[in-house]
Amino acid sequence: MPKCLIILNPGAEEIETLAVADILCRAGVEVSIAASAETTVAGSRGLPLSASCKLADVAQEQWDAVYLPGGFGSAEYARDTNAVQDVIEQQLTSGRIMAIICASPMALIPRGLGKGKRITCYPALRETLEPEVQAWVDQPVVWDGNLVTSQGPGTAMALGLSLAAKLVDTATAQQVASDMLVAWSPAD
Repeated sequence: MPKCLIILNPGAEEIETLAVADILCRAGVEVSIAASAETTVAGSRGLPLSASCKLADVAQEQWDAVYLPGGFGSAEYARDTNAVQDVIEQQLTSGRIMAIICASPMALIPRGLGKGKRITCYPALRETLEPEVQAWVDQPVVWDGNLVTSQGPGTAMALGLSLAAKLVDTATAQQVASDMLVAWSPAD
């Protein structure tokens, strides 16, 4: 069974966190939500979000995928926190999937991890990220090698399904989409 670690930072965007977690669980992926700070944090809209473990306890494990939800507070925290930066860098350099959505691609900046990569992000951050990457792409989900980025809450389901297709298989992702009444194709 493939494993995905979701990094829960203070200010994480609720839809981006839970939609992807739910879709991956439906697809049969083992999902662990790890807190980078407190195990229960306020999401970007104030809803409480809880983790099942601490990032420090699981950071050295090998994950098939690591996912960093957005939310501006979460993105700033990821950008400014060495423990989160270490996990992102380890995942990318190992060749395993690193998924990042919304404002959180700014976490690629401090260590130059976006250099030479095609990414997307929340459109309002395009000017911030464009100088730090090869190209900003105006698409809901963008894969560049083992890095996948997405734009925001409205694209979270497409990101979750795209991850499910890579981690499990396309047929499973299509079945999950169908069961959820979501129009999705592998190109999304």
